[in-house]
Amino acid sequence: MDAWPLEKLPGAAVGAVRSAVDTVVADVVAAVVANGSTYAEILEGPEGLAIRMGIEQAIHAFLDAIEHGVRPSAEAAELWRRLGEAEFQSGRGLEEMRAAFRTGTRAAWRAAAQLAAGSGIQIQQVIMLADAIFVFSDELAGGVVEGYLRIQSDEAGELERRRRRLATLLLDPVGHDLEAIARAAELARWPVPRWVAVLAVAGHDPSGEFTRRLGVQALVASDAEGMLVLVGDPEGPGRRGELSRAVGESLAVLGPTVPVADAARSLRRARLVLRLLERGALGGAGAGLGPVRADEHLAAAILLQDEELARELAQSRLEPLEALPAHERERLVETLAAWLGFQRQVPTIAAALHVHPQTVRYRMARLRDLLGDCLDSPEGRFELELALRARRALTP
Repeated sequence: MDAWPLEKLPGAAVGAVRSAVDTVVADVVAAVVANGSTYAEILEGPEGLAIRMGIEQAIHAFLDAIEHGVRPSAEAAELWRRLGEAEFQSGRGLEEMRAAFRTGTRAAWRAAAQLAAGSGIQIQQVIMLADAIFVFSDELAGGVVEGYLRIQSDEAGELERRRRRLATLLLDPVGHDLEAIARAAELARWPVPRWVAVLAVAGHDPSGEFTRRLGVQALVASDAEGMLVLVGDPEGPGRRGELSRAVGESLAVLGPTVPVADAARSLRRARLVLRLLERGALGGAGAGLGPVRADEHLAAAILLQDEELARELAQSRLEPLEALPAHERERLVETLAAWLGFQRQVPTIAAALHVHPQTVRYRMARLRDLLGDCLDSPEGRFELELALRARRALTP
């Protein structure tokens, strides 16, 4: 065993305390009870017997350590860690436990000092006894806290694994095994809501910071495409604000609110819009705080969900413009977009482009020569509008 960091105390000092261990235990218990903590009621009930025995064992371990000048054994240290595990499993808080330790340590010191002084021990040895008590108490508390945090971490990790498993089941596009989902939800401590929306987030969350900012109603998972979050009751009171605070400036898209059985559809929509967002195909969307809502970009999603078709449409309808010099082509594209957007109102178009109306008429005559009759039919104008949107979105 490792050497004890303090000098060994004389046998008389140790014997004075050892002869009245019951008194020291009683004083420690009385102090904790008087402090009014959660442990007060426990110590006075059946469960208190085990805690009293633990206090007694700790005092004997302390006396053995200072008598022989060695640290407590590895077995004793593991026992304290297991005590910490038991405290976590009982549902008691870490701060409550630390407060009880501090109260108990002060009581143990007062009792031991009175016993030592009463047996005629010199003041220097009483001071040494006090130092030893506080050092030992710190080590004991450290072991108990280590055990508490160890099982807390283990349980948190297991709970996270169970929640990821539940997210996988809920997002299965093939179908839902209701019995398996119900069992997985129970193990994950996640009451299955009626409505969900899936948040698709660019990248991953290696630090866990994003996850910590989310509420308990969220299931966090990830796959090869990045992180995703199932949000229960996404339209509930305050939920939008929670999501905005959690997402912050991260690039994220919230899919549509759907019945829980359709969670995979919400994910598909969110991922489609996120891909468009990452490529800059949605203009200034995503520049603010909070997630982009996929439902606000349905037109772009419909147009660009098959990029090959969208590119073919843009090329076939706008092909006559591609042979022009770049500066002329871009002026005509800008004019065509304004002409379609402002419903062929020349004065409004001229004001928007900061040119003379006659310039607009000249450019439109040029476009008519290049594009032909498609400018004169509703179907043609509709296809040109789609082609321009596709060209704008697909241009790097």
